[in-house]
Amino acid sequence: MSFHWSCKALARYNNGILSTSRSSFPHYSSCILKRNTWSLHKVNAKTTSDLGNDMSSRRSHNNEHLRMIFDDKDIWNQQRQLDSHRGQHKPVGLLGSQHFTDTEGFAYATEQAIQRAQLIVERIWRAPENGPEEMKRVVKNLDRLSDTLCSVIDMAEFVRNVHPDDTIMEAANKAYNDLCFFMNTLNTDTRMHQVLSQVLGDKSIVAGFSADEHAAAIVFLRDFEKSGIHLSDKHRSKFVELSDRIIQCGRDFIQQDPRGITHLKLDPTALGGLAQSIVRSYPIKDGYLYVPTESSECQIILKYADNENVRKAAFEAINSATEESVSTLERLMLSRAELANLVGRGSYAELQLQDKMAKNPENVNAFLRTLLRHQAPASERDLKILQQVKKKALRLKTAPTINAWDRDYYMHVSNVTERMSHGPAPALPYFSVGSVMQGLSRLFGHMYGVQFVPSPLMPGESWHEDVRKLDVVCERDSKIGTIYCDLFSRPGKTTRAAHYTVRTSRRVDDDDAENDIRYAFPHQDVSPDQFMPPMSQSEDTIRGREGKFQLPIIALTCDFNRAGNSGALLSMFEVETLFHEMGHAMHSMLGRTDFHNVSGTRCATDFVELPSILMEHFVWHPKVLPLFSSSEESSVHYSPEAINSFLQQQKRFNGIETNSQIVMALLDQQYHSKITEADFDSMAIWHTLQDEFGLFPSVPDTMWPVQFEHLFGYGAGYYSYLFDRTLARRIWQKRFEKDPLDREQGLAFRDNLLVWGGAKDPWECVANVLGGADAERLAEGDEDAMRTVGDWGIDV
Repeated sequence: MSFHWSCKALARYNNGILSTSRSSFPHYSSCILKRNTWSLHKVNAKTTSDLGNDMSSRRSHNNEHLRMIFDDKDIWNQQRQLDSHRGQHKPVGLLGSQHFTDTEGFAYATEQAIQRAQLIVERIWRAPENGPEEMKRVVKNLDRLSDTLCSVIDMAEFVRNVHPDDTIMEAANKAYNDLCFFMNTLNTDTRMHQVLSQVLGDKSIVAGFSADEHAAAIVFLRDFEKSGIHLSDKHRSKFVELSDRIIQCGRDFIQQDPRGITHLKLDPTALGGLAQSIVRSYPIKDGYLYVPTESSECQIILKYADNENVRKAAFEAINSATEESVSTLERLMLSRAELANLVGRGSYAELQLQDKMAKNPENVNAFLRTLLRHQAPASERDLKILQQVKKKALRLKTAPTINAWDRDYYMHVSNVTERMSHGPAPALPYFSVGSVMQGLSRLFGHMYGVQFVPSPLMPGESWHEDVRKLDVVCERDSKIGTIYCDLFSRPGKTTRAAHYTVRTSRRVDDDDAENDIRYAFPHQDVSPDQFMPPMSQSEDTIRGREGKFQLPIIALTCDFNRAGNSGALLSMFEVETLFHEMGHAMHSMLGRTDFHNVSGTRCATDFVELPSILMEHFVWHPKVLPLFSSSEESSVHYSPEAINSFLQQQKRFNGIETNSQIVMALLDQQYHSKITEADFDSMAIWHTLQDEFGLFPSVPDTMWPVQFEHLFGYGAGYYSYLFDRTLARRIWQKRFEKDPLDREQGLAFRDNLLVWGGAKDPWECVANVLGGADAERLAEGDEDAMRTVGDWGIDV
């Protein structure tokens, strides 16, 4: 069921596309403490609702305070001290959750969630005998069931990835595993599936559904079907067996040491072009240098070694494979194919794509091949540059072949030559984390009428002293959600930037939880005292909307480096990383539906990256950069020409990289197509694809795909990032490139796309944003629509 899919924190999907932070600038001047003391007290004298009601008059002041709590440690410590002396003193749980205070709390929350879930399941089972009104509540109760489990699973997923205390991490991990095991039993619950099918078969009930209720119902039904719900008991047992095998194969695939060559044997006299520090890093034995193939030095050799034979040996070693690693990959693919066939699908890709924008493998291939053709001129341009560089370096008369081991080396040579001829790229500024957060708040204020308001942290609410809490306040709707920001590096912290959905939006005043026992055990005298108390439920009002709501909570993590008492300074690429994650965050905040299972980022995986990739475009616009400046600093102005010059240098050889990504996406599709054990040869498929669509000839006896971990995480979905890049670029060009601060365009994007979460056909959402001829071409969401998107291309 959707219990399985919706409870995956977004970071689990994003494992392959999370941005890795780049090194930040080592120096930053801190704010003056005395100057800021008054403003700290002044801002905290106001409540969130006050700020929402009088947003315009306080926006500038609030943004300055927002900047300071990220950039000045003294100000932040003073803020924390203030927070500790106001409001309640009794500790709350992590992220304000009642029970997540210690290891016992995780165990209690798990038991409580399972018990309440069992009650709701019993209630759903008995809906037909409890009458028409209960049948009308089946989808609502399924959504409550999903939210009950996800409220603990999503929290546990987050905590086990970020909490610095090993005992808490272990408790969270146990809670996660226990609930996932329980959830898997629900995914194959035939009685719930039968009741849901009855509901969807009753036209009088379906006619009363709202758009998001109907969308949630279809998601539940499809996920039942994906879990083999229609199979016989024997075949369902086989389904479980295959699912377990796939998980184990996936773990083996990711955790294995895939390379067949563990060390690169080098003649020290043949290492021209490499720094002596590389040579001295490893001892010489028998007159040779032995460099581990998993080391960064091997990659450095590919980029800097003048000797082509050395580079070739390095490439072959880095991309070598053991028989076992190839066997593991093929077992994973064949097990997935067998599972797909078991549930009546021709391939695993067909099974996985049925509820995506792409719909089927044929459409994905249409998109990828069209995109490949569209990008061909850029790819061929980059290849010709490398050929000319190699031709000149080797004093050849004709354009030579560029081999895979030549790529990085001649790209480096070309870049050096370019800098010597035209000078370095224009220097762009570094911005403090606080300035970027301030700029984001200002930007969202322009676009959506939304801003970030610092909110006090109660004792026990945070997992580390670096965490800041922001309320997201809308001038139209008042408070709409909360973001916890854990943005600075520390020992032992993950190096990936990530967005975690801790709690989604949904309507709660119509839960009817007080009748769970009555309808679960009709005509029986069952006392509530036999059960644990219901899980605590937040109830907030949203201005202009009927009912009470559970507001979304998300957490953002990055690892920006900072020096001493000052905030971190971010390169423009790190700013881009933060903008990307904030794109996800705003999708979570603004995608507010009445049903948890289709709110925010709970949507198709080939749609979910669109808002975040779109945000990356805003970073580089001359109208956006000045938003990062504090009120006491001179405004930052960069001409479009300067920014374009910088981007052009940074994008050199992006045509080669895009071609590589397309080939990887084609490989993902090919591996998950119709395959059988008799004819599946993963190495032959890889070499054929590389020779047919890649820019460089395949290299015999190499097998890079054994290192392609996203084959497990994406499973026929690797095309998604390329797909969303093309959509985001088109929306940027048509709606925001002229004026990214245009409120009318921002609200159109919000109201036509973001607010729907996963409750509306994403093709319709994108079409409504784009309008005109584009909307007509996308209307059917078919193969022609996929080709249209492919032909829009990626900006390189």
